[in-house]
Amino acid sequence: MIRNRLNGLAGISAAAVMLAGIAAPAAAQDVTLKMWTLNNTGYQEFIAQAAEEFKKLHPNVNIVHEIFPGDQYKTGIQVALVGSAPPDVFFNWAGEDAKRLVADGLVLDLTDLGNAEGGFRRTLSQGWQDTFTYDGKIYGVPVDAVSVYLYNNVDYFAEHNLTPPKTFTELTGLCKAVREINPDTVPLPLGNAGRWKAIHLMTMLNERVLGQDATEADYALSRDADALFTDPGYVTAYDKLIEMQDAGCFEDAPNATDSELADVMFSSGASPMAWCGTWCMGDFDAGGLAYNMTRFPIMEDGKGEPGAYFMVPEGYQVSAKTANPELAAAWVSFLVSDAQAEKFAEILKFLPSNANTIDQVDGATEHFKWAAADMATYTAGVNVLDVLLEASVAEAYMNATVEVLNRTLTPAEAVAQIRDAAVKAKAASGL
Repeated sequence: MIRNRLNGLAGISAAAVMLAGIAAPAAAQDVTLKMWTLNNTGYQEFIAQAAEEFKKLHPNVNIVHEIFPGDQYKTGIQVALVGSAPPDVFFNWAGEDAKRLVADGLVLDLTDLGNAEGGFRRTLSQGWQDTFTYDGKIYGVPVDAVSVYLYNNVDYFAEHNLTPPKTFTELTGLCKAVREINPDTVPLPLGNAGRWKAIHLMTMLNERVLGQDATEADYALSRDADALFTDPGYVTAYDKLIEMQDAGCFEDAPNATDSELADVMFSSGASPMAWCGTWCMGDFDAGGLAYNMTRFPIMEDGKGEPGAYFMVPEGYQVSAKTANPELAAAWVSFLVSDAQAEKFAEILKFLPSNANTIDQVDGATEHFKWAAADMATYTAGVNVLDVLLEASVAEAYMNATVEVLNRTLTPAEAVAQIRDAAVKAKAASGL
């Protein structure tokens, strides 16, 4: 699945001074900023070199970086933030994890500080900024993200005079065309044994059919209980999943197929397309396959925004208890500056939120550069359902999707189960 890497503000003029690297009156005092992140390969190296460069601008600032394994991090950070000595800056996932901290008043509003000279709002696209935006205010700085694309076998498409689909109708037509060439060829293997690949697909089908304005209140459980998940578009999105299945896009038993096997079907040339994350690029490149990547197509009669696309972001938030909000904002902004984004991509091999200098990244493949540049053009990020939704609702969505593919639930019955879970989760949360 997605890799595990799980207000009072000072004046803006002061923030601008600090972000620009100009000594402020309090610059003579030594300051320590404590930072927590996951123990991902390369993170210590990245933060160490960044801290050294940051110190050239802020000689009085020392960065203390602590790392934690993923299985301990989520619980550990929640405990620390309510304690007396939380980290000033910490890694977090956008979506439900970050939103909960905002609701509890545990993280700093970075809206104004991020707009100061040298701030992250002057560097990152609006689509990226929106990933940590809640109720119109920004509570985090995205540093990287994963996305999911349609991968296409270049040689197969050229041999059979096929083109990547731009609309949903073209996608189902493409599946039918592949089956006409050879009925035994699976056009787009799904590999949903882990239940998450299909939920990635439903994430985009929901967006393409309903649009994010229609889904936002349902996903957040903020709509009235009697109206939750009642938009007929949710049923339509499941209807589209069945259309893909009926067009022969998937293997015969997608819920019994491992995701790894589905990926191998593409990388071996057995299937001409794949629905896979940006983390798949390395494996596909290593196999020497000639491929390109395209976004999931638009829905001709849908309400989705063509420029909105699948993005599961992660980044940095600042504790509301930090004694140095301006310096903390300066530090997180520095981490997504052009030079540091380049270092981040080079050292960690993750797709950076700032792709301004992606062409200069040492060792970056053409596909890596393409994906980073493409993500920078998203007009809005579409977070994946199993990350975005409350846990019990996400579980209901994954289970219902399995049953729709098995034809043991109709789309209407599936949405009814999801709605029931959402109503219960809303009542339990007191929303």
